[in-house]
Amino acid sequence: MRAEPAIALDYGLKRVGVATATGGVITPRKHLPASAGLPQWKELDRLVGEYNPQVLVLGCAPAPGPELEAALKRFRKQLKCRYGLSVQTIQEHLTTREARAWLRERRSAGQLGRRARKGEVDSLAACLIARDWQERQA
Repeated sequence: MRAEPAIALDYGLKRVGVATATGGVITPRKHLPASAGLPQWKELDRLVGEYNPQVLVLGCAPAPGPELEAALKRFRKQLKCRYGLSVQTIQEHLTTREARAWLRERRSAGQLGRRARKGEVDSLAACLIARDWQERQA
């Protein structure tokens, strides 16, 4: 398994889920609110500075609509230019649905006391993207 630090991103036009992956440990981070497909960069700047990732992993839907596809390409290009890091895309399929199901399970088992917020779902989806990326590196 690849141990290099990475930041995984679950891209959306309203929110970007974020997770860090270092040495096989994947941790959800606070989601980034986005406006017109552009995130608030300050928090991502901080995470990149703090974790010094070697790669950014960007989850992409297998068949995004034209608006999402254009925004995703623009976001990927901005990530490369802003951080000078490798941006690897990984096709993610149903990670948000899987994240919601996992959280529902935990809540019904009494492990979560409240319903998960949308940003929490997005960051958990980013964890799943990081997991898939790590498995493909193995």
